[in-house]
Amino acid sequence: MPKLALQPLTELAIRKAKPADKRYDIFDASVRGLGLRVATSGTKSWFIMRRFKGRMLRSTFGRYPDMTLAQARQKAPEVLADMADGSPQGQRKADPFKVVLEEWLKKDQEKNKSFQQVRIAMYRHALPALGNMPLGSITKRDLNNLIDKIVQDGSPVAANRVLAFIKRFFSWCRERDILEQSPAETIKPPSSEKIRDRVLTLSEIKSIWIACNQIGYPWGPIFQLLLLTGARLREISEASWNEVSIADGTLDLPASRTKNGRPHQIHLADQALKIFQNLPRTDGQNLLFTTNGETPVSGFSKIKKRLDVASSVTDWRFHDLRRSFATHSTEKVGISPVITDKILNHATGQVRGVAAVYQRGEFLRERQTALQEWANFLENTVTDGK
Repeated sequence: MPKLALQPLTELAIRKAKPADKRYDIFDASVRGLGLRVATSGTKSWFIMRRFKGRMLRSTFGRYPDMTLAQARQKAPEVLADMADGSPQGQRKADPFKVVLEEWLKKDQEKNKSFQQVRIAMYRHALPALGNMPLGSITKRDLNNLIDKIVQDGSPVAANRVLAFIKRFFSWCRERDILEQSPAETIKPPSSEKIRDRVLTLSEIKSIWIACNQIGYPWGPIFQLLLLTGARLREISEASWNEVSIADGTLDLPASRTKNGRPHQIHLADQALKIFQNLPRTDGQNLLFTTNGETPVSGFSKIKKRLDVASSVTDWRFHDLRRSFATHSTEKVGISPVITDKILNHATGQVRGVAAVYQRGEFLRERQTALQEWANFLENTVTDGK
């Protein structure tokens, strides 16, 4: 039963309402049953309560400040009328999972740095399995089946990530009173994770480079460019010709294609430029690496198995190429760790504290020189003994 409000709510009181260890409600004396729920995350949601056949019903119908106090008071009678049959409007259990997912992505995730990672993972794994299911019908078993399938497909770490995103999604649904309980609440991560520290030896790098020549386009050039530039896999595999300047010797990534959301320029050594110049190019095709002319390449797990066989190098991941570049470029070539961090486009690196506040230079010339020195070293490593 809602507490009897003695005074009308004010905009000032609403703005001053801070999150606490537990979610709580504040009520408005102007409209009976109208209240505002303050979640632990700070989210503020409007709701209305009324009695129906001896039980209290609750409907959530808006979010502050998207809906102001005045608008909530105006909307409340309409919501009460919709509740006359005993159906809480706010608990949208019949809505398809895909509808509420889109709402969550837009309202709760879009401004987060990890938004693209979350969206891609949920589209790739959760949406095909749950998309058309009514939200309220999704059970713990459904979610366990989804996570188990990802593990069985050979992606235990991805399964952990998807579970984390699903937990986040259902917690949001609960905070918004879309659902009363989260079916994901007690599900544990399927895999334990350990920090990777695999650095390929120079002999292994040589074997992988030679194997790349054997498997050819589009895969071979992608992995060779990863070794030459230290870039992330999708920064290379999803590159387009309008990002490449052969004349300037650069690959310019927009903020939308980098992990930290900052534009990044990758300098191309002579060896990298040669690879770009030898790529097949079709009129009207903007993607550098594609098998159908319309979408970037995919199926990396399958090609990784081929590469393992061709190179006889196993127990490594694509990100290990980036780590190997960082390690050998500093230890073998003598590149400054500060320059290596700039090449890798790390959000935080070797320069920290007060120095980092003043050290805003991008070291473009030093990065260009360093990548050419690394490419020369890599070329000598690969051709040694031939």
